[in-house]
Amino acid sequence: MTKMTVVTDENGGLVAAIQGHVLKAKQGDMEGGVLIQKGHLAHQVEVDDDLSKVTDHAEMLRKLHKVIPRS
Repeated sequence: MTKMTVVTDENGGLVAAIQGHVLKAKQGDMEGGVLIQKGHLAHQVEVDDDLSKVTDHAEMLRKLHKVIPRS
């Protein structure tokens, strides 16, 4: 299993999928991170390792929607 953070909009639509649960990093004097827009939700999920090998956009969306918690 692989950890991912999936961001959805206020309607439950997929906005972003990021590998891992860490949304910011620092290297030397440089620091970066992910900002989530008001009304959007970040979901920490675990997905099958084979998801990283999926090349079809529709298949990727289907697999991600299966693990996103319903609100």
